[in-house]
Amino acid sequence: MNIFKTKYLAIALALTTCLATTALAAAMPKTESIVTGDQITLGDVFDGVTADASHYLAPAPEQGKTVTLGTYDLQRISDAFNLGWKPDGDGAHVVIRRGSDGIDNMDVQAALEKKFAQLMQGQKFDLELSDRSVGFNIPETADKTVMVEKLNYDAVNSTFRATIAAAAAPDLRKEVSGHYYPVSRIPVLKTPLRPGDVISADDIDYIDMRSTDIASSMITEASNLIGQTPRRGVSAMKPLMLSDVKLPIIVKKGDLVTMVLKNNLLSLTAQGRAMDNGAAGDAIRVMNSTSKQVIDAIVTGSQTVSIKPPLGTL
Repeated sequence: MNIFKTKYLAIALALTTCLATTALAAAMPKTESIVTGDQITLGDVFDGVTADASHYLAPAPEQGKTVTLGTYDLQRISDAFNLGWKPDGDGAHVVIRRGSDGIDNMDVQAALEKKFAQLMQGQKFDLELSDRSVGFNIPETADKTVMVEKLNYDAVNSTFRATIAAAAAPDLRKEVSGHYYPVSRIPVLKTPLRPGDVISADDIDYIDMRSTDIASSMITEASNLIGQTPRRGVSAMKPLMLSDVKLPIIVKKGDLVTMVLKNNLLSLTAQGRAMDNGAAGDAIRVMNSTSKQVIDAIVTGSQTVSIKPPLGTL
């Protein structure tokens, strides 16, 4: 038997034995009982008790904690109050929990995030507590507001320290610490795409990432995605690297293309056949359909290439 039951329950039973009432055949131990005050009463332990239901037995456990009364304890209570209950074996027990609407680490973090937002207007950030078990035990009906009384942060090391208190118990303060990380929005794809799919603005969504997790090779601007195509299959809603995309092929090897020569004096065109694949801006080889001469050209559009003089075969 633990200290709680030895020190308090035994004393309480000794004092109340003389107040025992007539046996109640319907009295049965509860399986679980939640108490909201600072006392355990007879009605918290047994169902079917009427006249003595509010009789004090022992102090309640601390807020949010439990105490278990086993078969031996229940038998003593039944005998003391002449309830008439007898155990069938050793398995009977009642778990008594002190009700609490406690403030946990999520409540603390939310309060700190609100305070940070006031100090860093317009900057998103991600907060991480060093102690994730920090919180307060408060009565079930108490105010759950967390007050941030002091907040100091180190922008170089992205660390912070704060003093917090519960509105329901302002004299009970705690020191908390942790890290905060600036957060940036980066573009991602809404759905998976394959090579050859040309990315448009409608294909793009955004996710938040800690700035410290954003690599220099990551795509951080939508303009670097629009008009591109994946080099290989890419997943949705995940960061993309610059190496994951490229300009789409708009001239394929074997395509008939229009060769364009332009200068200040004239503009000439001729037909050729592409000997390489090419995206916009790529240098490819083109064979003149008439002279069969192979020349270098720059892809400028779908089935269109640009060449520079001299163009002796045109």
